[in-house]
Amino acid sequence: MSLGCAAASAHADYINDYVQGEVGIGVAHYTTQDGRWYQQGMPNGDNKLTSKPPAFSLGLTGPLITRGKWGADWHAEYVNLGRAAASCACTPRDENYNANTHQFTNRFDAPAAYFTGSGRSQGVALTVEPYYWAYGVRLGVEAGAYIHRDSWSEDVVGWQIDKAMAPQNLHLSGTHWSVAPVVGASVGNGRFTLSYRHYFMRVSSASRSVPPLWNDADAVELKVKF
Repeated sequence: MSLGCAAASAHADYINDYVQGEVGIGVAHYTTQDGRWYQQGMPNGDNKLTSKPPAFSLGLTGPLITRGKWGADWHAEYVNLGRAAASCACTPRDENYNANTHQFTNRFDAPAAYFTGSGRSQGVALTVEPYYWAYGVRLGVEAGAYIHRDSWSEDVVGWQIDKAMAPQNLHLSGTHWSVAPVVGASVGNGRFTLSYRHYFMRVSSASRSVPPLWNDADAVELKVKF
C-alpha cells in the first residue's frame, strides 16, 4: 500500500509539473474607429463609449522546454475581452462627418439618429511563451493564435437620410468567427504573472456586413497558476 501511495503521489507531482491551471483577470482596451457606430465629434452631450471593460481568461499551461534559467511554455486559454458599447446621436449621412478631423458639417440636411449598440470578443488563445529567469524574476514573450467569435448588435432610432423620407427604426446584429495573431509579454515569479497581450483583429473586422465597434484589442491581466 505504501508503494501504491508513493506511486500515486509521484504521478500527481508529474502532472502538476507539466500541466497547470491558469486564471487571469484584468482589463481590455478595444481600439475603436471613429465613424463606426460612433461619432465622437458630434455637437451634443449624449455620446457614450465603453471601450475598456473588465476581461478574464481561464485555461491550462505547461512546459515545452526547460533548460535551467530559460525555457518555453505553452498556453491554451479561454479568453473573454469583455463588453464594448457605444451610443450617440449621430448623422446617418457619412458625407456629413469627417472621421479624420472629427468634425460634423450638415452639408446634406439629414436629422440625427440615435445609435446604440454593444458586443464582445471571446475565444481561445493558443500561444507559446519563451522565458528567461533573471534576478529571481521570470521574463517572457508570447505569440500564437486567437480563435475568436466577435458579436455586435446595433439599434438605430429615427434613421432618415433626408427629410423627404419617413424615419425608420433599424436593428442590426452579426457574429463572426475568425483567427487573429496575438503577441504579448509577461513578468512574474512563476506562479503570479503580470501579462500584456495585443490581439490583431483588424484584418477581418472591417470587411463584415455588421462589423464590431473595434479593430484590435489590448489586454493586461494578473494571472495565477494553480
